[in-house]
Amino acid sequence: MGNRGEMKWSDNLRKWDRFKVYRYVILLGLSLSGDGWSYEASVIASIIQMPSWIKHLGYDAVIPDSKNQWIGPVYSLGQLVGGLIAAFFLDNLGRKPTMVLGAILMEISTALLVWSPSFAVVIAARVIEGVSIGFLLLGYQIYAVEIAAKEDRGFVSSFTLMTGNFFGLLAAGLVYGVSYSASNAGWRAALGVTFIPATLLLLVLPWVPESPRYLYEKGKDEQCRRVLGKLHGCVQDEGQLILSDAAETEYEAMRAAISWDQAHGQDKWSALWNSKAARYRSFVAISSQSIWSWNGGSVITYYYTLVFSQAGITDSHLQFGIAAIQNATWCVGGIVGGYLLDIWGRRTNYLIGVGQAAVMLIIQGGLAVGIFDKGIVNQAAGAGFVTVYLIQWFLWVTFFSPVVNMLPAEIYSAGLRARGYAISNVFSMGVGFATQYSALPMYRHMHGWVWIFFAGCMLFAFAMIYFTYPETKGMTLEEVEIVFGTGAGQRVKAALGRSSPQDPTTP
Repeated sequence: MGNRGEMKWSDNLRKWDRFKVYRYVILLGLSLSGDGWSYEASVIASIIQMPSWIKHLGYDAVIPDSKNQWIGPVYSLGQLVGGLIAAFFLDNLGRKPTMVLGAILMEISTALLVWSPSFAVVIAARVIEGVSIGFLLLGYQIYAVEIAAKEDRGFVSSFTLMTGNFFGLLAAGLVYGVSYSASNAGWRAALGVTFIPATLLLLVLPWVPESPRYLYEKGKDEQCRRVLGKLHGCVQDEGQLILSDAAETEYEAMRAAISWDQAHGQDKWSALWNSKAARYRSFVAISSQSIWSWNGGSVITYYYTLVFSQAGITDSHLQFGIAAIQNATWCVGGIVGGYLLDIWGRRTNYLIGVGQAAVMLIIQGGLAVGIFDKGIVNQAAGAGFVTVYLIQWFLWVTFFSPVVNMLPAEIYSAGLRARGYAISNVFSMGVGFATQYSALPMYRHMHGWVWIFFAGCMLFAFAMIYFTYPETKGMTLEEVEIVFGTGAGQRVKAALGRSSPQDPTTP
């Protein structure tokens, strides 16, 4: 390890003790929190294209654009509300109960979608699903960063993305199969699989300990120390719990940071903006959560059959098959990208993710404007368009997705973590709704130029990240406080006896 917490490629594959195994088992179990909505998002994007589902809702061949453009983005409004409500539960009930509520809401939304008696019920189900995502996403990410070791926090925070991608692959395979069925049983069965991860999560949660930082915040000092011992090392000596050096150091830093924040009112809503450090931290969190909306996915995700048709790929089974191939590559990308977070760092992965997206979108725009928009059917160009699209999204899931879900949880202090993430989520889902709702009319009016527009957005994001974002890999959560120059960070320095190599810095 260097003085900046540098890791070699194989470091995280070594030093397996029972405490590390325990942490990984817990987080792999809880990663089911992301599987339900990852799976459902993959399924619904395909099912809304199916003639049997469209007919079941009472339409002839297609759902009118005025209604169709609501199905995809409306869950963003639910997630916006869910994230805000989740902040209250995370702060007052704990991380575990919040995930329980999220899993229950996911089961309710799934039941409504399987039923799908009308368009209104579908919209209601998507809103409820969005609320559940707010609970599950915030719950898992906050819990994961709070129990992880500093050297593998990026990797374990990505577990929910990795397992979600595997369920997404399952979804693509099932959808490809039911695309040959004209009955309602096929799409109902595909949607019904969403019950499985939500139910398994409810069975796992009773065996999971509460977050040690939440316990300390609530004055449960002894419980906090016991959980830290289980997670990061301890021994029993004549009935007394003795923490390992690593666990004791983390406890002292945690105590210093949380106590300072509580004594100085830095665990209140106003602490999100009432100082230069607070505004800098909130800027990074909010801006990072808004980038994903401008990557062109708002067009592809819900209208990919339209896009592929313009590229000369009109067979619906082939379109669903391409989606299955894409999900297979995402499974690999999620694992590689999560691991690289602790090797290359958050900032580097962000830059690669948005940089490659800009390049790929320019290529897609060139093909669309030069060929497809002119009504020319060119199979070679169509194959090139789809290939570039698959590469873009593989690299996006590899380098961008693992960072975006984790960063707000990592950069906020314990007392602000839930509320800071909630506010970031409001901006994320608000912008997401706007771009997804406008995606269909944008595509109808701009055609190929829509890809050039999104490429420009990615170039702007690249410059913003390069010039303003700090690096936080290899640091404890309390050392991250030092990077942003907070008062708690200075108290942490003193508590660690200057053992921390980190100093307040910006790139």
